[in-house]
Amino acid sequence: MGEVRIRTAGADDALVVAALALQCAIHRGATGEPGFLDRYARAWLADLRRLPVWVAEAGDDHAGFLQARVVEPLPLPRATGAPDLLVETFFVRPSHRGIGVGERLLTEASGWARDGGFAAVRMAAGVHTRPMVERVGFTADEAAYRMELQ
Repeated sequence: MGEVRIRTAGADDALVVAALALQCAIHRGATGEPGFLDRYARAWLADLRRLPVWVAEAGDDHAGFLQARVVEPLPLPRATGAPDLLVETFFVRPSHRGIGVGERLLTEASGWARDGGFAAVRMAAGVHTRPMVERVGFTADEAAYRMELQ
């Protein structure tokens, strides 16, 4: 498989990011639909600055990706106003699991946020992902609640 490399995705990677998002969705039970790649690429490019993406490569393969959202707080008195980085999609292709791809993606995104003065990186983690997320330095946040609306 080769060495794992992580890189920040740019505008030229829009279709690669869309293809990885589609692979992730299919892996999670969705089905493809005509025009999805173009629709996703256009939506991502429209807000590229607030939707950073890191792509993992192993050898000649795209091994996975991490797509996040920059969440800027509104100003408050005596508050730093530092943004959070919210990981929205985190996916490693099944054929590339167990070689450190996920840890490398999280480490790269977290380092980028730390260097950029962000207050925190937040993400949801399933039961199988939790040990890896904790190895990278994340801790469980029991204070969060969720209400499904649909």
